Amino acid sequence: MLKSMREGAKSAPMKIFLITLAIGFAMWGIDDVFRNVGSNNAAIKAGNYEVSALEAAQEFDRARRTYLPNSNNSEAIAQGLLGDVISGLARRVVFSAEADRQGLTVTREMEKAQIANETAFQDETGKFNLLRFRDALARAGLDEASYVKLIQQDLNARQITDAIRPGLSYPSALSAEIAKWRLERRIIDYVTINIDASKEADPSGSELDAWYATNKEAYNSPDLRSVMALVLSPEDLMKDIDVSDADIRQAYDDQIDLYTSPERRTLRQMILPDVDQANDALARIKGGESFASVAKDLLSLEESDTLLGALTAEDLTEEIAQAAFATEMGNIAGPVETALGQHLLLVEDIEAEDVTSFDNIKDQIREDIQRDRAITVVYDRVADVEDAIASGATLSETAKATSAELVMIDGMDRSGNDIDGVALDGIAGDTKFRQSVWTAVVGEMGLVEETNADTFYVIEVTNEAPSAERPLADIKPRVIADYRLEQAVATAMAKADTLIEDSASLANAARTAGLSVEQSPAMRRDGVSFDHEAARLIAGKAFDLGANAKGLVETGENIIVIAVTDIQAVEGDTLTEETDRIQNAMSQMVASGLDGVLATGLIQEYDVTVNAGLVQNLLVGQSN
Repeated sequence: MLKSMREGAKSAPMKIFLITLAIGFAMWGIDDVFRNVGSNNAAIKAGNYEVSALEAAQEFDRARRTYLPNSNNSEAIAQGLLGDVISGLARRVVFSAEADRQGLTVTREMEKAQIANETAFQDETGKFNLLRFRDALARAGLDEASYVKLIQQDLNARQITDAIRPGLSYPSALSAEIAKWRLERRIIDYVTINIDASKEADPSGSELDAWYATNKEAYNSPDLRSVMALVLSPEDLMKDIDVSDADIRQAYDDQIDLYTSPERRTLRQMILPDVDQANDALARIKGGESFASVAKDLLSLEESDTLLGALTAEDLTEEIAQAAFATEMGNIAGPVETALGQHLLLVEDIEAEDVTSFDNIKDQIREDIQRDRAITVVYDRVADVEDAIASGATLSETAKATSAELVMIDGMDRSGNDIDGVALDGIAGDTKFRQSVWTAVVGEMGLVEETNADTFYVIEVTNEAPSAERPLADIKPRVIADYRLEQAVATAMAKADTLIEDSASLANAARTAGLSVEQSPAMRRDGVSFDHEAARLIAGKAFDLGANAKGLVETGENIIVIAVTDIQAVEGDTLTEETDRIQNAMSQMVASGLDGVLATGLIQEYDVTVNAGLVQNLLVGQSN
């Protein structure tokens, strides 16, 4: 519930004031969306407790804006968010019902303590801050009454779960073993042996024949279809469309906003509780004190906490924008009164409005106009294509009559590649086109279809060839290259085996073989501290080996021989802290699992009824 608030607590309320307004107003807007919907239609009911469809829809909206801000309601529902929200609400309801049955109560003092201990509402000194409290609630789309209700439900659930949690703790000894395993570091010596096919000789004729006979199945052709396609594409028509300089200039003038970066002002802000304190702060600044020192003295704010950033007038509320953008650089705007208090704003820097010149953008505008006009031509010609096909014309005849492009593809697999696995150019790269080709009936002309790029096509699959063995003569260069690569791998592997089998250390064995040895830093199991492109692969092998043992890894481009030279166990405070962290995390997981079992039992006990359809009816199709 407080995930978004905790994110906001990383900076002072001054820093997130604008975001508060922008998001807060949008969140409250859901009340307008559902204003005419009755609130007594229960989406969830257990005992005497229920959640209305409206309340569930509002909770869904808050969750969507927090976790899936770039998704609309339908998309978020499709991703399972509604089910998650309904499950969470059902859990609240059954715990409230059980608390009522057991006669549990939540006192005002308990609520106050819960709120005061929430770090999202605390200032830099750890004290509860009313402005932060209201600001965080606004960002989450909650009013105080709604939040207190959630607190009551949380405390009710906690009283029930806390009764079964005492003594529930993950074993300390096992936590310590896990910590030792996680914190262990290893240092290795390693030798890199390159796989270089260019140094291998070409095979003789008999060697190549024998090698191909063994590996020929790898060179079988894929299933292929040959297709004739009539294509109407804007890109094919753009080159024939003339655009006058006057048209380009007119488009530039009509869309000047697209080429304009508005004025930005870098602002710092502090919010005082009342106008007298704001005026006192302003007087101190005018008297020579810095904005930062006054903010530090009066509000315990660090300099970074006061920074709002480089903002446009549209980023600000109207009253703040009017004051800030009417003030010269280096001066103070305000006090400006809002619901959060009295704002003082320092205009730290001004970035003037910037307009991209006509000369710098005219070529792009010309291309855009050409494409728009080409799209119009394409749609006009589609009707001609359909008429020609309906009259019985072949694709070739239709292409000539409509000036459409006739594309011949001699062999395309399901991925749009040719017989050698090379990607085909043009429309073969379009997913929908490939689907059409591979679902069409061979020998039958299809219908007019459209891609996602304003391109239309009609296909006729002329032939289908199933996967088949290929003659060596057709693919000889490719087979020779693969043969040489295999030989290069074998050569590199032989060198690696020699190093591993040598009883001497890897360093001594490498020097004897004329190879250089490198040493890794003390690395973890994930290889994070090791600056190597194959760090994770190498680390995985290193932690499988014992002390002074050798091994190798293949990366595709080389073979790396490694030897573990040092195994470092971590002890002391670091081990103790990691053990405690693991024990706490695992204990919480166990407790969470137990809470889930309890919640499931209560849902069955209270015969919870859920009508997610009511909520979905409110949500689907609503604007965001």
